[in-house]
Amino acid sequence: MKTLIVSTPVGPFNRKTDSRYTFVNVWASPRAAAVAASPNPYRGGVDGRWVKDRGFAVTWHGSEANARKAAAGGYQWDNAATLVGTFPVDALPE
Repeated sequence: MKTLIVSTPVGPFNRKTDSRYTFVNVWASPRAAAVAASPNPYRGGVDGRWVKDRGFAVTWHGSEANARKAAAGGYQWDNAATLVGTFPVDALPE
């Protein structure tokens, strides 16, 4: 398992995985922000990722083309989300 990290204008994001993700989309999501700001947020599934990612929604992709295609389709968990950007991922050694 390796740690992937990406630096963005809204801060760094990371994920431990064996998958070969190379790009992320970062979304400003009102729904994710509300969950992360909750005094007792549920920490599993999508809600858990929103809490971990400080109220942003981050989707991980295997290529820049896939990330851009996904970005064009919007964020499925929050129709009000706006794309912050598409960013390359760096793998960190474990």
